Amino acid sequence: MKRPLTVISLLAIVLNACNDSATDTKNTRLGNVQIANTIKYEGLQGTWVHHSKGGFTLIEIKDTSDVIYYQFADRKATIDTVTADRYWYYTSKARMGYWNNVNNPVKSNVDIWISTDRYRIDYQVKGDTLIEFDKMGEQERFIKVTK
Repeated sequence: MKRPLTVISLLAIVLNACNDSATDTKNTRLGNVQIANTIKYEGLQGTWVHHSKGGFTLIEIKDTSDVIYYQFADRKATIDTVTADRYWYYTSKARMGYWNNVNNPVKSNVDIWISTDRYRIDYQVKGDTLIEFDKMGEQERFIKVTK
């Protein structure tokens, strides 16, 4: 009776060791995919903020697939009426991409989009300014915050 328990114990140890090895291989492959998905325009990495009397929007860009979007609004400050839902806070993981050729030396601006779980917003990068725009034209200007 002791012999089958010993064999089962050894098999469990071997299978557990094999399982750990498979996980390491899987993580290596995932790391390779993430390395390939990096920001082309290095000036984008960092924290961008827009602030007005009605609130603020903050965008943290680490990589094309690692973006966090925060927004806070005080509706009383913008519409001068107290409502039941006066304050609004929104946060979302997001991703970004380019919609022009970043490597084009003639064009001085870089056009990007950021997609949250609710919105897709277009931006144009000019130096340390991120300009939000839509079909109506320029909307907001974000400045890059240094740490």
